[in-house]
Amino acid sequence: MTIEMSTLQTVLRFTLSTNQVFGFNVLKIREIVKYRPLNAIPGSHPSVAGTFELRGTTVSVIDLSSAIGLPSISPEEIENSTIIVAEFNRIVQGFLVRRVDKIATVDWQCIREIPNASGRNHYLTGVIDIDGTLVSVLDVEKVLHEVVPTKEEMDIRTALEPCQLAKIAGRTILAVDDSSVARSLLTKTLEALDVNYLMAVNGKDALSQVDGQEDRIDMIISDIEMPEMDGYALTKALRANAAIANKYILLHSSLSGSASEGTVQEVGANALLTKFKADELAHAIFTGLTGEPV
Repeated sequence: MTIEMSTLQTVLRFTLSTNQVFGFNVLKIREIVKYRPLNAIPGSHPSVAGTFELRGTTVSVIDLSSAIGLPSISPEEIENSTIIVAEFNRIVQGFLVRRVDKIATVDWQCIREIPNASGRNHYLTGVIDIDGTLVSVLDVEKVLHEVVPTKEEMDIRTALEPCQLAKIAGRTILAVDDSSVARSLLTKTLEALDVNYLMAVNGKDALSQVDGQEDRIDMIISDIEMPEMDGYALTKALRANAAIANKYILLHSSLSGSASEGTVQEVGANALLTKFKADELAHAIFTGLTGEPV
């Protein structure tokens, strides 16, 4: 089965301490400001450059070059550098970059996966050619997880009552996300809930796994921003497949409420949840599998 859908997104291009061009989705960006002196945070992660005040809010700034294993921006260039203030997974975060290039509109389906031979230690979710320049799309979730990790849930099973856990045990969920960190967090949550799962890295991969297993899958949890085929296009493709069209689809995004509720409804998803709170995800899974509120 194939489906045609143009999923245009705006990507901010920027450089770090090298000439390699990086980018991420503009929907996540709150503001772009010139570099200013930062207040150091004793005992913080080595890649945390410090904090600054932005209209009464204290914003922590990550040296993005350092965080992904590149040399930090040189002292000679730091005064001319830029801070990108963005929101990911409910966190307002500053990112120090050398230079912001421009904003470009791209079709998210044109982003290509990173080859498996690249290993697991890189910080990219894909690459895309924009006006003849190869832009590396950053896995910001991985950066945040390593530099400012959230507190681990003590026991995700406590988010549901034993009788609720019994209702969903053994059911099967197809989970889809291009971020290795997000897939790891999803895996921990699903295993803790005693739910079976299939794991896909993007919409195209998900459709290949669905083929022939429609009856086995009880629910789909999908990221929105993914290379090759994003969550919107995946949802439309699933709704067009009579064998799985009635299954519950939860879009699970890092866009922190910036994703269009109208688009979510238009493509046919049942619900939208901002990453990543395991207890909220557990509640959404219970509702998706049983049709009952928590």
